[in-house]
Amino acid sequence: MSLLVRVACHGTVALWIGLYLAWRVLAPPLPVELPALRLEPAPQAAPAPAAVEATPLSVQSADLTRGEALLREGGAFPALSFSYQSFPSFGAYAAAMDALGARFVIVHRRSIVGAVDVSAGTLAETRIDAGFSPRARDYSAEPALAPLTRRARQRFGEGAEIMMLVPRRVDAGLFGGLARELASRGREHADYRELRGRYESGPAGGVRLRVQAAERVDGGREALDLLFDLGAIARAPA
Repeated sequence: MSLLVRVACHGTVALWIGLYLAWRVLAPPLPVELPALRLEPAPQAAPAPAAVEATPLSVQSADLTRGEALLREGGAFPALSFSYQSFPSFGAYAAAMDALGARFVIVHRRSIVGAVDVSAGTLAETRIDAGFSPRARDYSAEPALAPLTRRARQRFGEGAEIMMLVPRRVDAGLFGGLARELASRGREHADYRELRGRYESGPAGGVRLRVQAAERVDGGREALDLLFDLGAIARAPA
C-alpha cells in the first residue's frame, strides 16, 4: 500500500487601508430671500448580488476508468495536501468522511493492524477489504488524535500511526477528473509534484474538495480553482 504523508493548512490575510480626503469650498454670500428648499429622498443602495454557489465539476465514467489506472500506477500521481479547516472541528470532518465511506485505521510497518472509531474514541482489530484506495491520508500529526495514537502504539507497537482510507471509487474519480482538468489546461499530471487545497462541507452534510494550487516538478507554482463533490463521485455511474 502506497501511503501519502500530507496534511496541510494554509491561510492568507490581507489588510487594506483606505484614506478619505475632505475639503471645503468657500461660497459667496447668500441672497436675503431663499427659494423653498426641497428635500429629495436619499437614493437607496441597490441590493448586493447574491453570491453564486460554485458548481462542482462532473465526473464521467471515462474519468473513473482513467483514475483506476492511475491508482494502479502507485506513485505516479502528484501528492495531495488538503486541509480540513473549513470544518468546525476535526471531529466534524471525520464524521463527514465516515458518512462518505472513509475509515480510520491503524497502520504499523506498512500493514493495517486495527481500526479507529473517532467519534467513540475506541480502537479495534479489523480486516479491511480491497474496496479502499491505496492512497491513505496520514493523520499522525493531528492533535485531536494524539490520545488515540498513544493507545494505538501501546497496543500495536511503537511506530503505529492513524491514517484514513477513502473508497477506491472516490479516489479513482478524483484522480481521473483532476487529470482531465489539467490536460484541458495543456498540462499532464506528471508535470506536478503536489496539489493543494481544502475539504469543504457540502450540502446535506456532504464533503467537497477544492483544489487551489499546484507545485510543478520544476519548482514553479500555479493557482487553480477546481471543485469536486466527493459524494457525487461515489455515486457516479460506472
